[in-house]
Order: sequence, then C-alpha cells, then structure tokens
Amino acid sequence: MDLCFNFSRCHRSEQLLIYSYNSPQPEQPKPTYMHQFPSSIWHTSDPEKACLLFYFSDSQANTDAWIKPKLSNLLPYWNNGLNHVIISFADRWSDTNPPSQSIGMASILATNLRTTTYRPHFDISIPLPRLNLDVPSELGSLKPFERKYFLTFKGTRYLSREGNFRSSATFRNMHNGVDVIVATTCKHETIDKLLRWQPWRGSKCDNDQVIFDSYDFLELLNSTFGLVPAGRSPASYRMLEVLSVGMIPILIVENYLRPFNSLIQWQHCLLQFSTSEMHLILPTLRKMPRVEVEARQRYCQQVFDKFLKDDNILMNSVIRSLKDRFVGRLPNFVAQHTI
Repeated sequence: MDLCFNFSRCHRSEQLLIYSYNSPQPEQPKPTYMHQFPSSIWHTSDPEKACLLFYFSDSQANTDAWIKPKLSNLLPYWNNGLNHVIISFADRWSDTNPPSQSIGMASILATNLRTTTYRPHFDISIPLPRLNLDVPSELGSLKPFERKYFLTFKGTRYLSREGNFRSSATFRNMHNGVDVIVATTCKHETIDKLLRWQPWRGSKCDNDQVIFDSYDFLELLNSTFGLVPAGRSPASYRMLEVLSVGMIPILIVENYLRPFNSLIQWQHCLLQFSTSEMHLILPTLRKMPRVEVEARQRYCQQVFDKFLKDDNILMNSVIRSLKDRFVGRLPNFVAQHTI
C-alpha cells in the first residue's frame, strides 16, 4: 500500500467512492453479487472523485473473444494500475484476465487467489456466489449429530486436469452408503467430449452414476459436515451452499486463499485438507469432540449471517475488505470489527 497506492485520492469523501469502467454483467457467464454495485452508495460516475477504480476483467465480452487485454490501452485512467482493482470470478486467471506481468500496481479482487502468490493486505480473496437458493430454511436450526448424515457430497467427478482427485479411490471410497455419502457423476459437457476421445478414463462412471441418482441433493444438505472439494478452481460454489444450511465445510484444496481472510477467522469454522491428506478426513472428523463440533458450527453460522448470507451482505463484505486495507491511514474510513 505504501508503494502502490495513492491515498490522496481517498481523502475527498467521507464515503469510499469507486468508479467502474464496465458493468459486472449479472447473468453472464454466471450471476454474481457484484451486479448491484452500479446502483450502490459507493459508485461514482466521476473518475476524478473516485478513491478506487474497478475493472471487471471476466466480462462476457472478454469471455466470448477469449482475449487478454493490455490494460494500458483499454483503461484511460490506468496510470500503471494505481488505485485500480481488477475483479475476476473466472476459474483460471489465464482464461479472460490480463497477463499477470501487465497488471502494474493494480490490486486483485478474485475468487481464484493462491496463498503463495497473493500480496497480503493488498489483494483480496472473495467467494463464488451462492447458486442454489432453494434450500430448506429449517436445516439451519439443526444441531450437529441431530442431522441425517455425518458427511456428504454430490457433484461432478472430473477425469482430467484440475479436480481429477475426485476420481481417486481415496475420495470416492469415503462413501459408505450409511452416514457418509459421496455421490459423483461423469455427466458434464467437457467430460463427454473427453470420453469420446479417451473412453478408458470413464472407468466406474456407470457405478458412480447409480449412486448419484440414488440421492437427492437437498436431502444431502441435512448433514453435520459437507465436503467442499476443489474443482476446476480452488474456489467452490458449494462453500456457500454448505454454510447456508448450518453444515461445517470440509475443504479439499491446495494453495487456496480463503475468502475475506482479513474479516473471518476460518480456522474456527472449517477444516482444510490437501489432496494427499484425504485419507485423514474421516478419522479426524470421527475423533472430534462433540463440544468442538458444536463450537465450529456456531462460528460458521455467525460467519454466514454476518458476511455471506445474501447479495447485499456479500457486497458489504467486499467493501469492508477494501476499507480494511486503509485502517490507520484514512480516518474517514472507520475500521470494522471482525468475528
């Protein structure tokens, strides 16, 4: 922040004002909670009044063209990225975002940030939006061990590249058909194309489909713990789904910066395992004292209600995270309490 930020731009208003070069495009390629930003109190149409300048880099236009724009040519107020924030919900940075060596002094607000490459107190990890809103509201009031299942997952089984650990015996064999349900399917557009060229990769896909078809997604949300395995990206849409019904997330991921890490003490809520530690998941959870499980669930519910519950709250959490970088520098931006 000392070297890559112009604080003088932010002394002009009691409110954090942000100019945006483009719109978040709420329905394309997927809806995001940033769609309400243009009508928010933080938006300004005057770049001279703005403390920050937003650029939504994975807009549909970029996705369609599959381009990596040179930002200095695209953004008229670029100034080597000073006070700019590049926002991305893309699975891979390389898909639609500019080459990393070209971002200059811009900070990153993205779902796909790595612990080894992000810049602490400068870049911000954000969650993917919650896609499934039709979940039984009464599940949130159920305590651990009062639920039908102990640990559940229902989703795609990737056969190659990122997320292919979901095809491993260690992952799939956690399923016991009683209190642990791991239901995967190979039915996916990209997987269908792969199997036409390499059918041998589909070993046991038929068996997995039988299990997958046997369980209702909403029924599996009635569980104490919920698996949140990485897919094509370290971030998962399942994260907010699990939290929304009072389940404790169990992440399987490598090198992932968890969202809003300056606001949330995730170690009190979720547990995280690398793919090489999947064999430890069930023994660890089975041995966890009941009092710890209950404490984790309570903290998870507090986190969800305060930072993640709906689009308005998520948008506020983004702004809080941005302001958090200014604490002690800009007295007109009041520090927010974490939990």
